[in-house]
Parts: sequence; C-alpha cells; structure tokens
Amino acid sequence: MDDQIDRVQQEFGARAEDYATSPVHAQGPSLGRLIALTQPQRDWIVLDVATGAGHTALTFAPHVTQVVAVDLTREMLATAQRLATERGLTNIEFKTANAENLPFDANTFNVVTSRMALHHYSDARKAIQEMARVCKPHGLVALVDNIVPPDKQVAGYINHYEKMRDPSHNWAFPVARLQALFADAELELVHTETFSKEIEFEPWADRTKATPETKAKLLERLAQAPEGAREFLAPRTEGTKTYFALTEAILIGRKG
Repeated sequence: MDDQIDRVQQEFGARAEDYATSPVHAQGPSLGRLIALTQPQRDWIVLDVATGAGHTALTFAPHVTQVVAVDLTREMLATAQRLATERGLTNIEFKTANAENLPFDANTFNVVTSRMALHHYSDARKAIQEMARVCKPHGLVALVDNIVPPDKQVAGYINHYEKMRDPSHNWAFPVARLQALFADAELELVHTETFSKEIEFEPWADRTKATPETKAKLLERLAQAPEGAREFLAPRTEGTKTYFALTEAILIGRKG
C-alpha cells in the first residue's frame, strides 16, 4: 500500500467522529460559498472527492438529484452516512475510492468538489486531472484547500508545522500553484478567492490526538516562527487560549 494512503487511513480512521463536529469542517464559510459559486441545479449529479465526514456532500444534496461521495477511509464514510441518515438525506451514495484513481467514467458529473483534502494527496496534479476527467464538458471542478505563501522557506515552515500536528499532511500549495494545476488539467479558471480563518490551537491540536509533548513543540514553533511565517500565521493569545490564522482558497474551474 502507498505510504501516504496508509497514513491518511490511519490518521482519519481514528478520528472520524472528531471531524463530524469540527466547526472548521462542518460550518466553515467555504461550504456556503461553494453553493453560491457553482449554483447547483436540481438535475445535476455531484461528485465529492475525499468527502471526510461528508459535510460538502450533505450541503449539496438538497440542491441536486444525486451526490456520490468518495473517501479512502471507511470510518469516515460510515460517519458521513450516519450524518446523512440523521438529516433524512437519501440521495447520497458513499463509496471507497482514491482521489488519484477515481473509479468513474469520463464526463460523468456536473460538478466535482474537493474540500480541505488536497494537502493530503501524494500527487495533487494527478488528483486534479482525475477530477477534470470525470467532470462533464462545461461542468465545474470546485476545490477548497489551505494555502501557503509563495516564499519557499515560509511555505516549508508552515507545511512542517502542519505535518508535526498531522502526519497525514503532505503539502499545501500557494494559490498560484493551484491555478497552474488547474491549467495543466485543461480547466478554465473562472473564480479564485482566498480568506483567512482564525484557529483556536487546543481544539485544532486535539483533533489529531496530539500528545502533550507534541502540543508543546507546536506552541514553541508557533512562538518562534520567522518573520514571514509569523506574519502569515498571526499567532495571538487571549487569556489562556492561543489562536493563529490559516488561509483558505476556493478555486472554480470549468471544463471545456
């Protein structure tokens, strides 16, 4: 088994329920923006890649005919299925699949979404090409992911920080790199936006079951961040709580 796939399955299998209730994933502003930007139609079929706890699939389901939600991790799919059942949503099909080798015919889906997952893929280029392949002509590929600044040293510092907390983290890219990957997949970029989101440290670290030792190292690394990374992460304390910022990007590409 691919080492990165194994890491993803181990990490997310152990914390599927944590992602069911994570405010960043369950209630993040990008969910509403995806609906606003893609304008889903009643007769559409949507594919949600690396669905995790299913929040994107659950958001699209009331607007379309069918959502197919895929993920590497069976425990995540079970959690997503439970949430769909609790909400009375019956038009979501859950399947195990690898984003880099999607088990679907070309030109199948009106919209293909992937939210907060690309930084876990071992081959982001292949994953975006696969999303484009299974998208219908004139359909949309809608990607949401954390991004890093273009400076290589700053990007490396932030990616290492993320990987300390989550071993299944592979690499987050600058927005220009994501735009280039869309172009490589022959997707016409029709919209890009970015926004900063403030993260409370303790729940963020707890979501990956970080040990007290790991938390201490993460806090130290946050406090000692060099200027460019410190500007990007914007750490602050409020009483006993520590906060920092991450930046999220939404890219919408149209298949020719």
